[in-house]
This record gives sequence, C-alpha cells and structure tokens, in this order.
Amino acid sequence: MTPSLLEHINSGKTVEIDDLRFFYLDEGKGEEIILLLPGFLTTSYNYRKLVNLLSNHYRVIALDFLGTGFSTRPDGPLSHRLQAHYLAPFLEKVVGDKKVHVVAFDYALPILCFTFKEHANQYKSLSILGGFMNLPKFRFYFPLHFLRLPLFGEVFSFLFRPPLLRLFYKLFLVKKTHQLTFEWEKTMYHLLFEGKARKNTLEFVRNVDRSTHALREIEEGAKNFVGLRQIYLGEEDFRISPNQTEYMKETLRTSSLVFLPAKHLPMEECPEVVFEKLHYFVDSFSHKKTKTFHFNKQNKD
Repeated sequence: MTPSLLEHINSGKTVEIDDLRFFYLDEGKGEEIILLLPGFLTTSYNYRKLVNLLSNHYRVIALDFLGTGFSTRPDGPLSHRLQAHYLAPFLEKVVGDKKVHVVAFDYALPILCFTFKEHANQYKSLSILGGFMNLPKFRFYFPLHFLRLPLFGEVFSFLFRPPLLRLFYKLFLVKKTHQLTFEWEKTMYHLLFEGKARKNTLEFVRNVDRSTHALREIEEGAKNFVGLRQIYLGEEDFRISPNQTEYMKETLRTSSLVFLPAKHLPMEECPEVVFEKLHYFVDSFSHKKTKTFHFNKQNKD
C-alpha cells in the first residue's frame, strides 16, 4: 500500500447502512457542504487535491460508491439504480436534513438523476465534470468499451497494472503534459484492478441500463431538480460528444458551459482551476450574488 493511499484511508470515515459500509472523506467546516461523486475508473481518492483546496472554505464530502474504493459491495449487481437508492440515506446519516452542493463526475450524473426523482430536495446546486446523460446514445470511451466486452474484457483488464496502467491514462484520459507518478499508478491499481477490485470495476462498468425506460427516468429526475446547475468540460475531452453536451444543456435547462484546461480528469489535471470555478459558484450561491438587471422607467416629456 502506497503512502498516499495509507494517508487516504486514515483520513477517511465509514458509515453503515443496511449492513453495507460506505467509505468517504469528510474534511473542513462551513455552512455550505459540497458532495463529490466519482465516475468510471475513479474513486474518492481522485478528489484528494480538490478536497484539500475546498475544505479551507467548506465542508467537503467525497464518497466511494458501493463496490468501488473502500466501500463494500452488496450481494446484488452494481447497478446505477442501486447506487442512486443509497445516496439519500447516506446523506441523511452524514449531514442530516442539510442540503448539499453536488459535483458529479462522468457516470455519477445519471446515478444522480435517478436520485433526483424522489430526493431532489437534498441538493442546492449541481456541477457536472465531464458528465453524460443520454445512455442509449453514449459511446463508451477507451478503455471502457473493451472492458465491457464479455471474456475479452476479463483478459484485457489484466493489462491494467504497472507500468501499463499509467500509459493507458496518459494516452486516453489525461493531457500529455500531465505527470502521473509511479505512486499514483500503484494506488490506482490497488483501488481498481488488484484482486477483487478488478471484478468490481468490470461489473460497475458493465451494469449500465441503456434502455429508453432508463432514459425517461433520468430525464424525469433531471427535471425534478430546481437548483442552480453548470457543466464543466475539458478542452481536450473528446470522450464526451457535443451531442451529449447539448442534450445535457437542453434537459437540465442550462446554458452554463465552462471549459477547463484538461482532458477527462480535471480534478487530477487542474484541481486549482476547478477549485476556483466551484468556489465562485458556491460562494455566489450562498451569498446570493446572482446577476440581476434593473430597468428604470424614464418619463418622456
């Protein structure tokens, strides 16, 4: 176990719901609470830099979904409906009746939309990092589309170990100029592909309901959410198609699209920039610094 992973574990907390253990980071103090949700091939560990920056101003919670990171896996399948089902009781246990600002990376967005169907009132605002919603038309990016293949995916997943793991991330998920250390590579291997984690990662990637029925539920959940919302997208993130982005903007009824100097992992590549954007967004919300336009009637003599 690497020093950074050991530090990550020691700084984390756990809570049990229905005999399932949820691992999460909980740092900082403040009236406003920010919940950070990971997506494919990520865990709460990937938010560590952003947590350190945000926790100077807010209470920040970064969660490991069931079956990922250090959260236990249930007996049933690792579906997005299951993950969505437990988000509400998790927040009730951790923050009580307080509302949170949520940051959804990648696959966390459709999970969150399922939650919004019944529990949208738990959230103040929504910030999307490289997310997508239209699952039937989503084109799984490399290496996900290979990992999803029966049999071949199992064999292919054994390649995701040092030194190839870092190469895959460098080629397809982060900018060429971003440096990934050997310690980072060993940590990600332990979290995602070592031992039982490999099976859980494959199941998490494969159990995606792409039916039109699931899409209708996602749309219903998105329309239930009434808070402020914004979309962040990496300048070099070609994994998320323009059609997906336009679909999100239309469904979520927002025109707020911010580009970041990143590929697909902005919380790893440019955490300072993400912090600045989120800090302004949440601070503006909490102090009601929204733009208003005043029109004064002028008498025409």
